[in-house]
Amino acid sequence: TVIASGVADAVFVSTEDPEIASHAVAMGAEHVPRPGHLATDHASSESVLLYSLETLNITDGLLLFVQTTTPLLQPEDLRKLVNSVEGFDSCLTVTDSHSFLWRETSDGSLEGVNHDPHLRRRRQDMINKEFLENGAAYLMSVEGFFRARHRFFGRIGYSVMPRIRSLEIDSPEDLLLANHVLATLSADK
Repeated sequence: TVIASGVADAVFVSTEDPEIASHAVAMGAEHVPRPGHLATDHASSESVLLYSLETLNITDGLLLFVQTTTPLLQPEDLRKLVNSVEGFDSCLTVTDSHSFLWRETSDGSLEGVNHDPHLRRRRQDMINKEFLENGAAYLMSVEGFFRARHRFFGRIGYSVMPRIRSLEIDSPEDLLLANHVLATLSADK
């Protein structure tokens, strides 16, 4: 998807897995071998990005970080994200959200997060426009990333992706749903 989008001067894949590395290189990416301490369930994405940038001696420009857990990402989504960066220090892909969020209180009951439960509005009439981070892609200045050591800093911009392609794979149920959506979208073409 990144190569097909044409937005990147170079594509790097960080992995410790030889099969994934081989496939990435065959598709036109370069491999950044990931050390064992960064190939754990507890290693942060930021730590892998910092390691990769330092290994490649990249100190300026823009960093496009794409996660494989949002498999329905399309080249046009990346082009749209890159076109939205002007005037911002970091950007992310999102999808519209019309969800009523609740959180548990200290006494075990629920309270509204983004709404007043006593003044129930229709979802489409929610006052503040809200977005859900979909985990697909992040774009940031390399210099700012090194200073902040986090993907969100300065003025944060966004690019909206369609909800149907914003599924994140974090569970077997998510994978089942994504496969169903992919089959449906493929059948519609």
